[in-house]
Amino acid sequence: MNSQNLNKIEELVKEYFESGYYCSEAIIKAFEDVTSFKFSDDFKLSMTILGEGIGETGCICGALSAMIIISGFLANRDNLKNGVPLNGKVAKIKVMGIGNTLMDKFKSKFQTTCCKTIKKRAEIAFGIGQYRHCAEITAFCARTLLQMAYDEKWLENENER
Repeated sequence: MNSQNLNKIEELVKEYFESGYYCSEAIIKAFEDVTSFKFSDDFKLSMTILGEGIGETGCICGALSAMIIISGFLANRDNLKNGVPLNGKVAKIKVMGIGNTLMDKFKSKFQTTCCKTIKKRAEIAFGIGQYRHCAEITAFCARTLLQMAYDEKWLENENER
């Protein structure tokens, strides 16, 4: 694992978010920039709908949603591990466990997954306006995603970067 890349993804994702990308778009863009992994253009474009709590509804945090979806993509049950496809029940349990872990990490840090609630708490607790806290949340999700990718060995040769 490269701690330099973990710091770099936090910096990039904040820059992208502050330049106008939605949190979900910033995460996938920064992930590609820091790693050698490339997503399809269609997959990248699908991140837009997650913005501001999925379609601007304020429901599930877009950064959290992006982290989960990208992890699911990278850890899919047909993914090869040591040349053997992880099919069936074992793979399902593994992938679901990753989703559960990421949700727990997010809830542990922010106490909720709801975009509206996070916004309200940030304004009350920190006296900051709407969306100013989002860059920090997006950075947390990007770093957590990259850490998971390293831990699960979804990326190859990343220590050399």
